[in-house]
Amino acid sequence: MSLKTCLTLLPGLVKTAKHGKINKLNTLFLNVARRPEQIILFSTDKKSSNIRNYKEIYYGVLTPQVRAVKVFSLSSSIIGITCQPFLYEAVVSTGSVPIIVAAYSFIGFFTFLTPFLLHLITKKYVTQLLYKRDTDSYVAKTVNFFNITRETEFKVEDVKVPDVPGMFTTLHAKGKPLFIDPKFFENPDHYARIMGYDKPIDFKLYETPPVEKKG
Repeated sequence: MSLKTCLTLLPGLVKTAKHGKINKLNTLFLNVARRPEQIILFSTDKKSSNIRNYKEIYYGVLTPQVRAVKVFSLSSSIIGITCQPFLYEAVVSTGSVPIIVAAYSFIGFFTFLTPFLLHLITKKYVTQLLYKRDTDSYVAKTVNFFNITRETEFKVEDVKVPDVPGMFTTLHAKGKPLFIDPKFFENPDHYARIMGYDKPIDFKLYETPPVEKKG
């Protein structure tokens, strides 16, 4: 019971004690002690129950860096787009073609190309992986172009591990490439289950058809 609740009940307790109703007071405290959920479950809702169904099993250690770089890139792009009319006017006023070409290339690269290049690299990075107990599924969190968290819910049967992994790609979940680092799993069993290491190994030793002898 919190301090605020105790202070609220104090005047009533004193009044009850003055009137000699000690037995009723003891009965009240005994009932509260036996059923404490009546005083702590007032804020229970569907959202909190859903949160209890999720368990974090993986956290990408580069998540703060990824978010910071994307914020810096998007901020610089917004500033660059805002200042472009003034920059172009100042560059054109020089009248030098090499300076104009170099300035346009530099401004265009850092304003438009840099955010897209960063997005191509970081869109596969899993910032957090949750395990959903009630559906026996996983929820992978990534960040999109505007640094907003996106969730991809999948099950083990939705995972496909490529024979030759691409750049920054560990697996495909429902066709979406994802990158996870096995070192940062709290429980390695989840990584083995997702990657299919708990299944029998298929060495892909296919039988070759017999060679027909020429008569």
